Amino acid sequence: MNVNIPSYLDKEFVINDNLALIRNPNNLKQFSRYKSGDTIPPDSQIGQRKQIPLRTKVRAEAVKTDSAKNVYVYAIPIDAPNFIPSGWTRSTNIAGGLLNEIVNYVPAEWDLEPMGDNFTVIDKNALVRQGPSNFDSIGEVVPYGSYVEITARSRQTNPIGKYVRIRHVVIKNGILTSGEPIGWTHSSNLVAGNSQVFKTEQWAHSKGDNAAWRSGNFIGAKILIAIIGTGGQLQKIAMETFEPYLSLMEAAKKNNLTISITSGFRTFAKQERLYDGWKNGEAGFNRAAKPGRSNHQNGIAFDLNTIGFEGTVLYDWLKDNAPRFGFIRTVNKEHWHWEYLPDTANELRAEGKFKLDRVTK
Repeated sequence: MNVNIPSYLDKEFVINDNLALIRNPNNLKQFSRYKSGDTIPPDSQIGQRKQIPLRTKVRAEAVKTDSAKNVYVYAIPIDAPNFIPSGWTRSTNIAGGLLNEIVNYVPAEWDLEPMGDNFTVIDKNALVRQGPSNFDSIGEVVPYGSYVEITARSRQTNPIGKYVRIRHVVIKNGILTSGEPIGWTHSSNLVAGNSQVFKTEQWAHSKGDNAAWRSGNFIGAKILIAIIGTGGQLQKIAMETFEPYLSLMEAAKKNNLTISITSGFRTFAKQERLYDGWKNGEAGFNRAAKPGRSNHQNGIAFDLNTIGFEGTVLYDWLKDNAPRFGFIRTVNKEHWHWEYLPDTANELRAEGKFKLDRVTK
């Protein structure tokens, strides 16, 4: 599925709130007010809060969030009188709330974003190997931090693509130029896209913003994609689950159903806060896994906007359809918690199931 990132540019939206107030760009908690020298609408005056009228057509030029992950959009009126202001307003003031619009990659600093075959070498012992069928080392390594391009993937290995043939590339002004061939190497030595960020301490930090954990073990950093979720809050999902989620969402849309994310990827710090809040009995905190042990920390877990179990329209649709997109239920008593486990989903689907046997409710 080919999606532009960000996805909200060049689209037309409509204001659907009577109080689509404009915010101070330097402090989103404050409202902007008309001052002397501004173009003031006929029914407004100096000192009054700025707002975009109901049903105004707008385009979204940029998106940013506050500390609570609430999404704000820089809205520019389309074909409107010049006294109608542009400015930052809550995404929930716009019809649809920009739900499921893609905001950016995380990290956001790229020489060239992931495009399919462009990668960065992130292993200091990235062995150069012979080709099929043994892929033995030739005693050389690919320099750490090299930008490379994949030109072939192994076909007879398990899994397919375990080894890849690569060549050097040069990135200049966002243009990729192919260089000298290198040879074969293990695919785990590479990360998608070309960025100096991959060589930083933050990227490799076990508790950094991109750090993934499974069963209490740090399993490396993941490229994340920021997406606008339920209630106009920014969520993040792992890049490898991006297209499966969009496919699930589009299939639901064809059945007049809206799927959105209420919780996606969580940082170690976020999971730690949820766990501590629950253990300490703080108001608003529910049962949470120990830091490092939540599947929300490895990129496969999605809390979706289901509102109940059997008998609710979205849940019943997911029961019948989610496994064919790789999603299944894995946590007892949590109708909202679905995980992207395509191999397990295929096995369950063959048995007419949508959840693990341990999930009894």
